Amino acid sequence: MGISCKLPRDRPTAWGNHVQDTIAARPSWGHRLGGIEGLRGVAAVIVVFYHLGLTASFHLLTGPLEVAFTLFNQGLTLFFVLSGFLLYRPFVSAIMQGKPLPSIRRYAYNRLLRIYPVYIVIFVVTGILVGAVYLKGSTHGFGPDNIGRLTDPLKIAANALLVQMFIPQYVMSGLPVSWSLTAEITFYFVLPLVAVLALWRIRKGANNTSALVWGPFAMVVVSLGIAAWSNDAASRMGSDEAGEFRFGQTGSAVLLRSFLAHADLFAYGMLAAVAVVLLHQRGVQRVHTGIKAAIVFGAALLVFIGIVLARPALSHLSGVAAALGLVAVVLPSSSRNGSLNRAARVLEWLPFRFTGVISYSIYLWHLPIIFWLITHHRTFGQDSVSVALNGLLVLAITLPLSALTYYAVERPAMKLKKSMVKTKKAETELAPIPR
Repeated sequence: MGISCKLPRDRPTAWGNHVQDTIAARPSWGHRLGGIEGLRGVAAVIVVFYHLGLTASFHLLTGPLEVAFTLFNQGLTLFFVLSGFLLYRPFVSAIMQGKPLPSIRRYAYNRLLRIYPVYIVIFVVTGILVGAVYLKGSTHGFGPDNIGRLTDPLKIAANALLVQMFIPQYVMSGLPVSWSLTAEITFYFVLPLVAVLALWRIRKGANNTSALVWGPFAMVVVSLGIAAWSNDAASRMGSDEAGEFRFGQTGSAVLLRSFLAHADLFAYGMLAAVAVVLLHQRGVQRVHTGIKAAIVFGAALLVFIGIVLARPALSHLSGVAAALGLVAVVLPSSSRNGSLNRAARVLEWLPFRFTGVISYSIYLWHLPIIFWLITHHRTFGQDSVSVALNGLLVLAITLPLSALTYYAVERPAMKLKKSMVKTKKAETELAPIPR
């Protein structure tokens, strides 16, 4: 048998020695899933490698490394898929078990603490103090008129509030990756609505699983519809016009950088969450290695098809592939009930895991660092060897800065999340017993 099922145990299994501090992990199939932080680390490094293309020559980007940079461009895809999976999973689990939905207030508070404190710190440092952000946008080059300090008070306010992507003249200004944060935050608003809609459909008589996948499927349809329209429109434009259409200070760029245009990537992660929770609810404790290998092969095949046959659909196919790969990582091993499989154990290795822990800071820091190196002529060159050296240089600066902002900003913010949970628990324990 490929999959073995056992009734869930009442008593949790111990997972090795307890390790103190941030990098400690006691992953399990039913609760915390092993390998997730490692996947975040992989995604962050892939994104850095992709943006190293800014230091490469045109010949290099269109030559031997073209396929590699195309693959590196899917790092953000993996981040979005992970967000969909991790954030939808608690809602799915609650609905499947017939429990109340997670607290929306606590959810919103946690999301705010996760995204905003370190963003505003790095935005102030890079955008106002150092001057290594976009002044106009990504289609205006790397001259002093586009890379520097933001001085327009309205533009600063829009970027500080992460609403610049809703204002055409401010599109792609500020921190280069902040457009994706606006899409992510929009997803934070949409997700509870999807869960509430699923619960409403269940109360109207719908099957649990069909109710939970209805919202993600709707997101896929919307996103693919926008992609079909934009690809058709861009195919009739020159390269410069298509760049403005997708990334310039235009209404079309507002749409194409928005959550709606990327909703399917979150949705693939949400569908993976439904599959994983469903398997766990059914008591699956062992999954044969051959099944996981087949899932990984299917993921690789989708990426191959996207690169060779369907380049305009690559990000969408890569989203499905990322969701499949994620499922393969979190499924339990074939040997011991609920234990980590080989891929998850590799991703729990300290370098992968720690890179994942600081991955959000890596994501925010790396492009301003690349911009600073380019504008101050501190890169090694534009050939393949130089790009590799540029990568080492960028990582040598980015990793320590990311560790610093993680321990100084992100980690204290996350402790506030935990303190809210403890306070809520204490209030519950102290509440009078109703008579």
